[in-house]
Amino acid sequence: MKKLLYVLLGLVLLVVIAIGVIVAVINPNDFKPLIADEVKKATGRELVIDGDISWRFWPSLGLSVEKLAFKNPNGFAEPNMLKLDKAEMSVAVMPLLSDQLDIGMVSLYGAHVFIQTLPNGTSNLDGLSGEPAPADKNESKETTPTETPANDPKPAAAWTITIGGLDVVDASATVRDDKAHTKSEISSLNLNIGKLETGVWVSIDFDVTGKQNALTFNAKGSAEAMIEKDIMKSQLRKLALSASASDAQITLDNVSLNADQLGLGVPMALSFEAKGNANDMAFDAKGKASLNVNEAISLITATDLELSSQVSGKGLPRPEMKIGFSGDVEFDNKAQKASLTSMKASVDELVVDGEASVVLADIPAVRFDVHSPKIDVDAFLGTAPAQGDKPTGDSDKPATPSTSPVTKQPLSDVEPDLSALKTLDIAGVITIDDFIASNVQVTDVMANFAVNRGKVAINQFDAKLYGGTIAAKGSLDATVSPARYQVTKGIKNVNVQPLLIAAAGQDMLSGKGNIDVNVSGVGLSERRLRSGITGTIAVNFADGSINGINIPEMIREAKATLKGKRAEYVEESRKTDFSGMSGTFNLGKGIASTRNLKVEAPALRVHSEGQTNLLNETLDFDVFVSVVGTSKGQGGKDIDELKDLTIPVKVNGTWQAPGYELDVKALLSSNKVLEEKARKEAERGLKKLLGDKAEDDKVKQVTDKLLKGLFN
Repeated sequence: MKKLLYVLLGLVLLVVIAIGVIVAVINPNDFKPLIADEVKKATGRELVIDGDISWRFWPSLGLSVEKLAFKNPNGFAEPNMLKLDKAEMSVAVMPLLSDQLDIGMVSLYGAHVFIQTLPNGTSNLDGLSGEPAPADKNESKETTPTETPANDPKPAAAWTITIGGLDVVDASATVRDDKAHTKSEISSLNLNIGKLETGVWVSIDFDVTGKQNALTFNAKGSAEAMIEKDIMKSQLRKLALSASASDAQITLDNVSLNADQLGLGVPMALSFEAKGNANDMAFDAKGKASLNVNEAISLITATDLELSSQVSGKGLPRPEMKIGFSGDVEFDNKAQKASLTSMKASVDELVVDGEASVVLADIPAVRFDVHSPKIDVDAFLGTAPAQGDKPTGDSDKPATPSTSPVTKQPLSDVEPDLSALKTLDIAGVITIDDFIASNVQVTDVMANFAVNRGKVAINQFDAKLYGGTIAAKGSLDATVSPARYQVTKGIKNVNVQPLLIAAAGQDMLSGKGNIDVNVSGVGLSERRLRSGITGTIAVNFADGSINGINIPEMIREAKATLKGKRAEYVEESRKTDFSGMSGTFNLGKGIASTRNLKVEAPALRVHSEGQTNLLNETLDFDVFVSVVGTSKGQGGKDIDELKDLTIPVKVNGTWQAPGYELDVKALLSSNKVLEEKARKEAERGLKKLLGDKAEDDKVKQVTDKLLKGLFN
């Protein structure tokens, strides 16, 4: 046994002495020209080694090289494609006897890589792969595959190669593309990778600082990696990354990503946090999910996805807002389809739930079915009216044209830019339990619509509105310019007064109302919406009142006027009750006109015709009031003396300040009953004044002439 031990020690001593002789006798610097020549032949580039190449003997056989540079061709911004301050590598000696190449830590110090693409597309990477030189025919005798020299050695055994690790210290890199005008820089990179061996967990640590165009960044991280022979089965675990970045528009104070493991076919628990400022908007976000990618990378799922963020900035509807999102996401790589289920999204108090999907194509196809319990746009935007606000129309005061009308801005001719609609393929259903916008409240909203490459279709819109219902359909064609639209809408049994108060601050009308709309038009600018709309709007109201005008009172004033007296004042509301009101408005050329607006009131019948100008918002209506029976006139004295009489009223002014007045001239000229009564009163007065002379023909002629001048 001792003899065997002595033999082994002798062999080891022999190897050590041999290595020592090699290190002492052979100077590796003598190989610099040979190395440079071989690199020149293989790549056409120069390799310059200004520093020493030196052996290292203890604790393992090693080699180091200093001041190495791999040159660029002429015409590039930097002379070197690769520059290295120092490189070290060691090889364990004893494993060499067992066909094992055990490389120790490979260390690189001060490495710098420069890659450039010129404006003409030429890169300093071009031409690095050279064709091997053809073999000299005279160097060896050709043999057929079956010929085997008698003294050939046995095939060499397969070597096992291991690398103890990689240590990159203070490396840098520049990637510059003058054709695309981009530039990426790594000013400092430190990387440490543990022993590179398949089937075991290897530690990885790095930190990097750099710049991408105007964006500066730094990052650091750590993880453990297991490299498998089948690279697709390799995994990471205990991943922890953190980074920060900034440019003129965005500042990321901190971004962090953590994962328990990463790999194909295994569940991965991910979490992240991000805090910073983008375009004057500060944000603080975080999220988590369970991610799974199958081994074929054909299906990617993210379950229990939760995202939350708090944002603040002047450009937001509110100074501070909280945004939340949760759900399950699935992406089918073969079908190129992403599906979102169990979705719940929130912006402060606004909450939406449902599901959606996207099929990726030249224009992504988006489909959805979402629901919200309540959306209050006014409260969200801060535009809701203060409590106690009154409608601008006061039913207890006469409505007369304003003496100082508000200056109106001219209507815009600018058409909205609808080009984005041509890039959309969206269809879905939205349901909202309670919706408030512009102070108008609707409930049980259901909208089914689609946008397909510039064409919008509202297939169904149903809602409940102030005790009634609304149903609508419509279309918009943005593939032509100006855009064309068509709308049909039916409003049934709506309480008109609260709707008018909410929508326009006016209470000029009350009652239950039905409105049928069938309109179309060309153009969506403010002016074209009013001038280009055509169609009809039919209204039918029941059991209500017209506020701001008391027609019975006007009748009493007319009666008093005929008698040359003033009407007795009776304190009552300025309104006219009606049992029914109906009419059809025809729209076209900027005018809304009607010839059949009718009102049926107690003892009264009202017929109106006229028009309103949609462009300048003026009113021009003639209202004809007929007394058809006896009435005390809403608190006034009876008006039965004017039975079968027609009282004309002029409605003028503007939408904001309508005016009403009794048309006395028309009253006198169009009523035979009034003319007869006036004639009798005139004859009675002349008889008292002139006695028997009143019967004189000349006096009667003068009387007739005066009366005709009065009534014509």
